[in-house]
Amino acid sequence: MKVPVVLSYLLLALPFGGAVAAGKSDPLCLPMRQFVASVGPGEVREIVFHTSWGSGFKNAKEPAIAARQCLHQGYGPARPACQALMHYGAVEFSNTNAERVITCLVPSNRWGEHVHLEQGSLSLEYGTDNRGSNVTVSYDRDQEMGGMVLRVRVDGY
Repeated sequence: MKVPVVLSYLLLALPFGGAVAAGKSDPLCLPMRQFVASVGPGEVREIVFHTSWGSGFKNAKEPAIAARQCLHQGYGPARPACQALMHYGAVEFSNTNAERVITCLVPSNRWGEHVHLEQGSLSLEYGTDNRGSNVTVSYDRDQEMGGMVLRVRVDGY
């Protein structure tokens, strides 16, 4: 029967959890790099991406099977990065969002086949010694809203 075969191919073609291999083709990378590069010396900016799989957030008025929210504190260059997370970010396997952000900012980074960031924080430098940013990427449970939270904090120098 042709219908199950076609359906099988379609299911295999779908990206799992919304994740795309990070790198030049990852639609999250360009807006994330532009956000990080935009933070000037002495400035501190942050993107906060909340996800919940299996239920909505604690403060949700209606039940949901999944939820996502991105906060950029009104900082213009952070908006496209939030939009990319909202559109391309994973909810079910939201740890891949943190892995993708790290790989976008450090393209030489490669996650091993069975290596996943489940919880924690990583710091990296982006730019040059004279002008750039100290970036902290953290991923953890969100006690206040429920679900998980990805934070990308950028301290410009």
